[in-house]
Amino acid sequence: MGDIMSRQVIYAGGKRFTVITDESEVYMRKLTEKLDTRLRSIASSNPQLDRDSVAILASLDYCDEENKLREQLSDVKIQISEYLENVVELHREIDALKAENEKLKNRLEAIKNFPVSRENGSDKVVIATGKVKHNETAVTDGAVQQSLFEYDED
Repeated sequence: MGDIMSRQVIYAGGKRFTVITDESEVYMRKLTEKLDTRLRSIASSNPQLDRDSVAILASLDYCDEENKLREQLSDVKIQISEYLENVVELHREIDALKAENEKLKNRLEAIKNFPVSRENGSDKVVIATGKVKHNETAVTDGAVQQSLFEYDED
């Protein structure tokens, strides 16, 4: 839409009209051509109709078209709304996964940095698994085995 109102002369259905609009002449010419094409199409399909009947049928066609487009637009808005809700939920899941990833990184770092002590000249080695009961420590052949993961036992 333009900002300045202007008078424009258009021809539709074999009649001359003067309209005051803020639309460009190019836009109004395209609308007029589209309307004139529709009017001629209806008139050629129904030669017995007078000019007013042709205009009413063309108006009815355009009202039908507009109504269907509005329904489609409403459906698209609903779809977009659902997509946006899904995106928000996915972002929540991503944030939760990032937090879980950070926790796992910290646990892995704790495992890597777990102190190894020397006793009686032998090394005690830390073996971390997810299969040992939660926070349970086992000693096997001088090695400490402890679960640092929070896995539930099956």
